[in-house]
Amino acid sequence: MTVNQRRGLSVGATAPSAVTFPRLGRLGPATLRTWSLPARLQGLGALVIYATVWLVHYVPALVLHPGLPQLDQSSMDPNFFVWSLRWWPYSVGHGINPMATNLIGAPAGFNLSWLTTVPAISLLAAPVTVIFGPIVTFNLLVAIAPPLAAWAAFVLCRRLTGRFWPAFAGGVVYGFSAYEMDHTVAGHLNLTFCLLLPLMAYLVLLWRDGRVSSVLFVSLLALGLILQALIFLETFAGLTLFWVAGLLAAYFLADRSLRPMIARLSRKVGLAYLAAVVLLLPYLIYVIANAPVGYSLITPRANSLNLESLIVPRPSRTLGIGWLHNASARLPDYSLAGYVGVPLLLLVLGLALWSWDRKITRFLVIMFVLAILVALGPDVTVAGHAIPLPWALLWKLPFARSAFPVRFVVFGYLALAVMVSVWLSAPIRLTTLRWVLAAVAVAAVIVNIPRIVVPHPNPRSQLPSFITSGEYKRYLTRGETVLVISDRGNAGMLFSAETGFYFKIVGGFVNQAMTGGDGRGTDLPAWVSSLQYPTATTDQDASYLLRHTGIGAVLFENNFPQPGLLSAFYGLGLHSRVIGGITLFNLQHGGQPRTTRSQAIG
Repeated sequence: MTVNQRRGLSVGATAPSAVTFPRLGRLGPATLRTWSLPARLQGLGALVIYATVWLVHYVPALVLHPGLPQLDQSSMDPNFFVWSLRWWPYSVGHGINPMATNLIGAPAGFNLSWLTTVPAISLLAAPVTVIFGPIVTFNLLVAIAPPLAAWAAFVLCRRLTGRFWPAFAGGVVYGFSAYEMDHTVAGHLNLTFCLLLPLMAYLVLLWRDGRVSSVLFVSLLALGLILQALIFLETFAGLTLFWVAGLLAAYFLADRSLRPMIARLSRKVGLAYLAAVVLLLPYLIYVIANAPVGYSLITPRANSLNLESLIVPRPSRTLGIGWLHNASARLPDYSLAGYVGVPLLLLVLGLALWSWDRKITRFLVIMFVLAILVALGPDVTVAGHAIPLPWALLWKLPFARSAFPVRFVVFGYLALAVMVSVWLSAPIRLTTLRWVLAAVAVAAVIVNIPRIVVPHPNPRSQLPSFITSGEYKRYLTRGETVLVISDRGNAGMLFSAETGFYFKIVGGFVNQAMTGGDGRGTDLPAWVSSLQYPTATTDQDASYLLRHTGIGAVLFENNFPQPGLLSAFYGLGLHSRVIGGITLFNLQHGGQPRTTRSQAIG
């Protein structure tokens, strides 16, 4: 198979030759000659535009005040990821098992193998974490994830179409999609870092065009697969499904002369997967062997795409239209990630109608539809009514039932991004109409971007000086078990990470399946939460557990008070003092400062 034959696949040519787009040039040798410095500068230019607009207009506070915990502090998730960013460099640096810890959930601890601790991101960002701390690292990672995702999609679209603005529009659709924004607001690093998906597709185009050898292709693809698995295994599993589906669709859509090339590509992808799985085998075995029973509580049906979400934006972006706001308010929060918008769906329909004879169009439509079908999960939900789908039983398989189907829309957004760039580059008449529709579709995506953080952070979000000044070292012993009580989500994990795991904590919310509850207040042990509704029995139980479970101190964060629990602890007759924004109940030392062994040595 020659290089020229490989080039003919990209846009569904009926012969192994390059295809010409108006004012575009050939997607064959001419593209290879021009894809050097100018195109790379275009990629850099696109990244600069994405990043500048995003950082200046949407998340300036994350860049100007990176040391403050700013993302939704009523949620457990942001500070869980802050803890994870510190944990992986710490565990690797100390030569301890990174898959289990008793630094949280003391004394028993937690098995971390089934948690989204983003090891790849944590280790790659370790230099920043070591120098500036995990809060700074987390804020910067949240800030750069969307523009990086947009840039990765731009690179793919630019390679395919050879044009800047069509590729730029495609980058906006992918990098600032409802999926990316929904998880950026929540601080889900495992989901916002989705740039590897378009980069792997870009790698296929490079191999097709003879720009990388087969050995380098397999090596780079294996590296991408390993990184994706170490960012989030669920996305890795979905990626595997879409690799299989994409290769099958490409094979059956292609002309007979091109099918041997696709078969070769399939073998290369298989080799990359084999290499990745072999290198990941110890990790995968550990993960599979430690799958928690609690994941049976998570059902795909409860986390599937609601079909209405495709056309209904989030409640704050309904432009004051009453019925639209009401429709949006009825949708579950997790389904907000599925918003595509009517203009973008019309663009897909227009591309299909005007260029269905092109194989690239059919391929992209198939992949988009497949992504939506998978995201629907076992049912189609419309207006609150669930209609079972023929493949509903597949979602009851052991690992499928722990997945969130709605997250698979990310693959649909990637198909949409490429469709937008192809729509603006394809030899279809009505150029003005095409650009107007594309502009409206992209605008609908941009309008749906929510406020990530307020321009001026709430001073209340600052960490207590008890933590930031190192005052805790005067009142706590290294390795001591501490109970942290705060209305800030996962405050204990946040304090533990920021102090370099100076102390262990009781409780900590790691995920809904393993910790339980709805994500509010469940970072505390049940016996602590029960003190909000005190009885003689709860007080006696709490007094016993406080004195016989190794807890050395209780810290109340005064900026995020829980008055009921604070009153309950006062009622237990414990000594306390207020210092550095913390109300401290020191159970073993009467609340008095002391010289620790490390201070004496110093």
